[in-house]
Amino acid sequence: MSNEIRPRHDHIGRDDDVVLQIAVESTVETFTWLILDDEGRPVAGAEVDRRATPQGLELSQEFSVTVTDDHFQYVTADRKPGFDPGDYQVHLYLGTPPANARSPKTRFGKLQLLDEDAFSISESERVDSSSHDSPDVGEPIRVALVREGPKGETEQRSPVTYAEFRKFLEAEWGKGEEYDDANAWPVFGGKPYEALRNAARDFVSQAKVTSFGDLLPAGYVEGKLEETESQFPAIQLPRDAHTPYLPGVELIWNYWLEEGMLVQTLNVILARFQNRRLPGRDPLARFDVTPLLPLRNRLWGYTEDEVHRLTVRRRAVEYEYEYGFSLIGRAVPRPHSVVERRNGFIATFHQVLFLAHRYFRELDDLTVQADAFPLYRALRDCHIVLSQGTQNQYGEMAVAARAEFLVMQSILAEPQMREFLGGRPMTPYPEHWMDRVDSMKTIQGWTDTSIMHFNDLATIGEQLVLTIRLGNWADPAVGGAEAATWAQAFRYGIQKYAAAYRAATGVDLAEEPNTEMPSTLLARRLSGARARA
Repeated sequence: MSNEIRPRHDHIGRDDDVVLQIAVESTVETFTWLILDDEGRPVAGAEVDRRATPQGLELSQEFSVTVTDDHFQYVTADRKPGFDPGDYQVHLYLGTPPANARSPKTRFGKLQLLDEDAFSISESERVDSSSHDSPDVGEPIRVALVREGPKGETEQRSPVTYAEFRKFLEAEWGKGEEYDDANAWPVFGGKPYEALRNAARDFVSQAKVTSFGDLLPAGYVEGKLEETESQFPAIQLPRDAHTPYLPGVELIWNYWLEEGMLVQTLNVILARFQNRRLPGRDPLARFDVTPLLPLRNRLWGYTEDEVHRLTVRRRAVEYEYEYGFSLIGRAVPRPHSVVERRNGFIATFHQVLFLAHRYFRELDDLTVQADAFPLYRALRDCHIVLSQGTQNQYGEMAVAARAEFLVMQSILAEPQMREFLGGRPMTPYPEHWMDRVDSMKTIQGWTDTSIMHFNDLATIGEQLVLTIRLGNWADPAVGGAEAATWAQAFRYGIQKYAAAYRAATGVDLAEEPNTEMPSTLLARRLSGARARA
């Protein structure tokens, strides 16, 4: 038996009863069912404890629920209980939400989704049940993986970025509270940092992929998903998977931001905060730390929590294991200390990008019939290489590292950091933490390539790698048609990634599938810039 929730009928009249059929496995002791309207707002639901119902009766593993007035407990004050004509979704969650959640989004967003379905309420008072050839309970109904709201709006899996993390914090804590106002924190102690760290972990742990639709760009989802949904490969689950989803984050995001000097920037600031002199020239020695004092409890908590964070050595060996990417630095382990290295990823991934650009040129040339088969073969080869690294720490490492990097970005984004480091207020940085990193690069004499290019490599690279790793490109039924659909869906991202790679390393992947290590290219470019200076 699997965990399922189904409405008894998918078309219901305004005065008809809404009856849900629920089936849960014997191991599920508590669960929550929820009905949402077409805008994603909770309408009705209940939290169920199978061990002991309020009446003291044991619930069986399969039962039905008739929605009554008592179930409209989640309706907002501006709406009366009941079902208006329209489309509705039903969700089945494992467990019950925390009592201290401040909004429905955070109340249910932290629960594991077991199943979902949909039904509609018609304008008619009654719908003749005899018009149904047979009850549709248990029959598959296409549920939009992207919740279909009003026309012109889309909702999809939010990217796990700093900007989305800030929205999560505002929804959880409210604007202008602890996360936005340093003066509202306790004067001493590490509680503000601990709250930020725990919020980052909660936010990242929600990122999951259940279908290829979760990975598509929003504009494509809105305009073409219904037409081309069958032309994407299925998501490849492990053979013994016990959960219907995979992590929605990739460690390549951390790699590119680490190459962009995000981690080094905060490390140097912490050294100055602790009055430690670093080896070599130390330009921050002349900087007064007074602007950082409102942040001292966060910086103090971050410093004290060092033993619980991932070290650069652990991240470096996992970069090698999953992508074959190496870092250059004193803290990086020697090459012979790595058991396994994904040597084929750079060659196959860059071949995918190169062939995608060739396909775009053929597609734009009306005198040529564009052939996506070579691109499909490259996607298949890259998928196989990536699947070999989808073992051991995969998933756990990416989730933990993402939460830690979001905390770093949040600390750097505080206004006091700009007062401490200075910056260029007229440069249009998309996120507040970015100018702090570029300012530190200028102070330290590091690379002059803007962090904005590395951020593009991180966010777009993650999206592309997720589609290649999780899509079942090795399926014999998948071929050139799916590769062509993939290329057109991600055309903007592929071209933007190649442009950012050229800006950072000087190599144009649209012209050649270069296989040199990115860290080597970056080091060579930095040496050339210093020689010219």
